[in-house]
Amino acid sequence: MPGLVVFRRRWSVGSDDLVVPGVFLFTLHVTWLVIMIAVLAVVKFDRAFVCVDQIWWLCVAYLGVLAGSALLDLFVSLVALRGGILETEARKSINLLLYFRLGVMLVEIAWLTVGVVWLVVNYKTCPIESAKEVILGLVVCNWLIMLIIGVTVWCVFDAAGRSWVKMQQFQRSMRENESSRFQYKRSGRRGGRNWRQRKVIRAYQDSWDHRCRLLFCCMGNNDRNKNSFADIARLLSDFFRDLDVVPSDVIAGLVLLRKFQKIEREAVVNERKNETFEYLSGVAVTSNTKFVAVGDENHVHLFQTVIHYMHYALAAYGWPMFLITHTVPDTCKFCFQLKCSCLPSCWWHRAKPDNDDEPVIIEDNCCHCNYTAFKNMVASGDIDVVYATYHVDIGETPFFVVIDYTKQKIVICIRGTWSMKDVITDLNAESECLPLDPPKDDWLGHKGMVNAAEYIKKKLESEDILNKAKSQCEKKAEGKDFGLVLVGHSLGAGTAAILAILLRPKYPDLHCYSFSPPGGLLSLPAVEYTKSFITSVVLGKDVVPRIGLHQMEALRADLINAIKRSKDPKWKTIVCSFVCCGCAPMPTSAIELRADSATMKEYQREKDAVRSFANQPNDTSISLSFHQPLFPPGKIIHIVRHHPTKEEQKYETWWRRWLNKHEPVYQALWANNTDFDEVLISPVMIQDHMPDKVLDSLNRILLSHSNSVNQSANTSLSIETSSGR
Repeated sequence: MPGLVVFRRRWSVGSDDLVVPGVFLFTLHVTWLVIMIAVLAVVKFDRAFVCVDQIWWLCVAYLGVLAGSALLDLFVSLVALRGGILETEARKSINLLLYFRLGVMLVEIAWLTVGVVWLVVNYKTCPIESAKEVILGLVVCNWLIMLIIGVTVWCVFDAAGRSWVKMQQFQRSMRENESSRFQYKRSGRRGGRNWRQRKVIRAYQDSWDHRCRLLFCCMGNNDRNKNSFADIARLLSDFFRDLDVVPSDVIAGLVLLRKFQKIEREAVVNERKNETFEYLSGVAVTSNTKFVAVGDENHVHLFQTVIHYMHYALAAYGWPMFLITHTVPDTCKFCFQLKCSCLPSCWWHRAKPDNDDEPVIIEDNCCHCNYTAFKNMVASGDIDVVYATYHVDIGETPFFVVIDYTKQKIVICIRGTWSMKDVITDLNAESECLPLDPPKDDWLGHKGMVNAAEYIKKKLESEDILNKAKSQCEKKAEGKDFGLVLVGHSLGAGTAAILAILLRPKYPDLHCYSFSPPGGLLSLPAVEYTKSFITSVVLGKDVVPRIGLHQMEALRADLINAIKRSKDPKWKTIVCSFVCCGCAPMPTSAIELRADSATMKEYQREKDAVRSFANQPNDTSISLSFHQPLFPPGKIIHIVRHHPTKEEQKYETWWRRWLNKHEPVYQALWANNTDFDEVLISPVMIQDHMPDKVLDSLNRILLSHSNSVNQSANTSLSIETSSGR
């Protein structure tokens, strides 16, 4: 940090990232240098032959190229080792070394080309066996290295690099001319400066638009995609415009931030700040924390209902999720249930069923694998699928309408992120007003999910799907009133929550179960409204309920602050997070933070200051983008883990103690929507979002309650038996 600027272009690599490639190339070139010296010293070259004389000169010349390459690689590595992450002044000579290294590399490529020509012409006929094999190995190995270098350069190429440099130059000129702003205004040059600023920002935004089109090149180039790419490019360019970090900086910052967050939580517990007793899955447990009393009959029923509908959210992902969550025998049974046919009619999606009671299945594959998997994964209840669409596009996500006779509900189940088009919907994260009548200006929602909810609402109305489901209910279950339930996970959870808001005026008794909903979903007024009819479930340190634009801006500020405090080289920070041998248990900055309470208070003040005024650390005067906070919906059940203490570990089985595998205890508590305003860095932050993990944790809580009830019953029975004796 900052990114390396070479050839008037910023690259996605820092000067301190060149340690590892420099050491690797130095080792390789020194090895070949030793081999070439040994060949020249041992092999007798009969230079009377023209081909032998050529190979002798080839070896001597390449000896010089190898020596120059090894020397420059050593210098690059040593310079890259200097200073910390932000101490770029100690590494300012690395640009000049890279230019020299590129010149030597061009000479090496030319000489390798000469070597290839010599091998093609003289390899079979030239009477010098040992040297030929060495030259062949040298040429093949070094061409492979050139290929690796080329791929690496392509990977660190920043399409926005030239625009970014222009933007930084423009901002620098603005700061230099800040004192003469009045003269600029009087001379009329201010308008020209604003025009230049817009031009530079537009060029940077266009480069992000090009990135999006390249990344999602397989999705076509229609108007909908173009508009979505433009919105995402504008969002990303605003987010990264003044953020001069490279991927390795982000990795090092996340490593440091994880340590800092852990130390910060320890300090809060030790000081009993805000009456905090402990942290469970990053949540502060205080005297006001409300745990879900699973022993209560109503809460047991709630958990059973939540688990019941979680099966729908899991089944919406189709046959891939079935294969992940089921055993081999179940998979074999599933395969036998498929009815594949090669008739052309099987490839057409059926817009209308053969009769009124048959499900409408749209854009499933020829064998209806997804539909069959869905039926199997919710087979525990008596259900009829009314409508199932697997059509997916930007802002258009698959959904299902199912009659659940067990619960006497009509269920609208919406699939989560499962395709690249779903990812585009997720990334379209700007806030916009919910389409309500009458409109409410302060009711904002995630733009991509608002579009998806509107799409599903129009489908339900245009095809009269819910009325068809009701008429089917009346045929099979006469006299019973079926309510409406909406279910979804991740993207499906956010879409289901917004759709529930849109449908509630017409269906006031509906309820929504939102599993692992996105954090940047609804503004606070809309969140308060949803608490009466939406139940959300979040597992552990799941990153998605903590990740909206506002939370990402806080994370960006925290990363910059953590990088600023780093005192170790970047390579050491990253390597020591993966390799324990020979490394300190914590980075130097983290050790200082833990050892001194004054340093901790200073860190917290800096953290709050950087968050409130999110400026870049390299003295830029233009602040980073800021977005209104959005939060997950409804009443939130947060499933947290309690890891056993050393005393509790004594009662575990010997093999768990030996393997250091300690099963956590799962608990549930009622969380506030504003509790998820910070991304918690953890190895399980992605794993906790997986739908099968959410279902497993819910089952564990219910199972632990059943075990405790059975244990209590057995205890009371044994007491009665002994008293009877």
